[in-house]
Amino acid sequence: MPSWKRVAIVVLVGVVLVVGGVAAYFSVPYHGSQSSIEAVEDDPRVSVTREDGVTTLEPADGTSSVGLVFYPGARVAPDAYYSSLAPLVTEANVTVVVPEMPLNVALLDTDAAADIRTERTEVRTWFVGGHSLGGVAACEYASSNEVRGLLLFASYCDADVSDRSMAVLSVTGSADGVLDREAYRESRAKLPPTAESHEIRGMNHTQFGSYHGQRGDRPASIPYDEAHDRLAEVVVPWVVEHSEASRSSSPLPPPPPSVRVEPACHARETTLEPTGKTTVNPPGFTAIRTRIPP
Repeated sequence: MPSWKRVAIVVLVGVVLVVGGVAAYFSVPYHGSQSSIEAVEDDPRVSVTREDGVTTLEPADGTSSVGLVFYPGARVAPDAYYSSLAPLVTEANVTVVVPEMPLNVALLDTDAAADIRTERTEVRTWFVGGHSLGGVAACEYASSNEVRGLLLFASYCDADVSDRSMAVLSVTGSADGVLDREAYRESRAKLPPTAESHEIRGMNHTQFGSYHGQRGDRPASIPYDEAHDRLAEVVVPWVVEHSEASRSSSPLPPPPPSVRVEPACHARETTLEPTGKTTVNPPGFTAIRTRIPP
C-alpha cells in the first residue's frame, strides 16, 4: 500500500475517533439530583410531563397564559432545572418548557422555541431563556423573533439584541467558575438599555440547576436550596411584572433616572448578598443594591 494511503487511513481513523469521542462526551448529560426531581414531581401544584423530547412544568390547574421556553446548558438535562424553575410555575403561574437538545448542545437547535410556541396556542405571552450556552442560544432566537422577555442564567448574548423591544434579565453567581467573565462584560453593549443584571453572592454555575460535578466550577458558599430561593426572589417578580405589562399592552418602562447608565454599558445591576453587605460593582454601573436577610 502506498505511504500516502496509509497516512490517509490513519488521518481518517483519527477523525472518526475524535468525532465519536466528542459525540459520546456530549451525549451523556448532567442530571438533576433525585431529591430535586422528586420534590417537584410530588408537588401537587405542578404538572410535569415529558413528550417527544420536551419537558413541561405547568400549573396543575392548567390556567397558564404565560410561557417560558428554557434552553438548557451544554451537557445538562432538562430535569436538572426542575428546582430552579418550579417557582415560576407555583408563584407566577407560568408554563415552563425545556426541550432536549441535539447532543445536549442548545446551539445545534436555536429555533427549538418555534415549534413549542406553535403547539401551545393557549399561551399568549412568551419569554425565552437559558443557562450558560443555552442562554446564548436563547438570545440567538430572540434576536430574530418577537418575545416578551429574555432570561439569562450565567450567560450572555453573542447576537446583538440592543434594538429589540423586550425585557432582559441577566443573573449570575459570584462563585461561578465556568462563566467567561470577559465575554460577559463585552456582551453588555449588545443588550437593550432597559436590561437588568443581578449577581447572587455565593452562588456558583451548577446551582442554576440541581446538578453537580461540572469541571471548572468553584465551590459555592451557599447551599442549593438557598441559591434557588434567592434566584426565585429575582426572577419571579421580574416575570410577573413584564407579563402584566404585556397583557395591558403597555410599552416596557424605562429604568428610573437614578439607575440610567451610559450607552456602552446598557444595564442596571443589583447585587444580592446572603449577609446584606454592600459590594462594589464594576465600573460604569449605577447599581441598585438589594439587601436580603440571611
